[in-house]
Amino acid sequence: MQFNVAQLLKEPIGTTRIYELDESLVELDPELIPLSPLTGTLCLLRTHSSVLATGRFDTTVQLDCGRCLKPISAQVEAVFEESFRPLTEVTTGRFLLPGEFEGEEEDLEDFALIIDDHHILDISEVLRQSIWLGMPMIPRCAFADPENCPNFAERIAEMDEVHANLAGTEDEPAVDPRWAALLALQTNESDENS
Repeated sequence: MQFNVAQLLKEPIGTTRIYELDESLVELDPELIPLSPLTGTLCLLRTHSSVLATGRFDTTVQLDCGRCLKPISAQVEAVFEESFRPLTEVTTGRFLLPGEFEGEEEDLEDFALIIDDHHILDISEVLRQSIWLGMPMIPRCAFADPENCPNFAERIAEMDEVHANLAGTEDEPAVDPRWAALLALQTNESDENS
């Protein structure tokens, strides 16, 4: 999602450009599974030394439920407000020195916030980070009560079965499930020695 801001940089301070976006997110991040296009509004505002980009976008992505671990769809709202610094002066093409930039020093080191020498402002990285920040920390499927979720009930039954197999008897103590795999190795070793 790139925008040529050469004309905006020639305009007076306070000039804005507003874009309505309806974009595919397929190429944005390989770990992100979009289920709908990204829709929303981007506003670019000319400031004294940069371009302030503000955006509010909505999309639907595929996540795994935090309880039953099955894929679910989740609505995500991505909101950002970032200042993009031009790398070159728009009228002369001269590279701007760091001392000519009015802003925070760490903004000079973030390449995602640089308007390149062709006056292209790219919001892709800022948008990608905003989508990840907008995702729920623990996604949940549609069932408010975990007892009503058939996938969760299935997982609990599987775990109960594993724990029942590891439960101790009067002769043998219970086995910690984290060490169960080692018991199989011990059994194989004693069979080989016999």
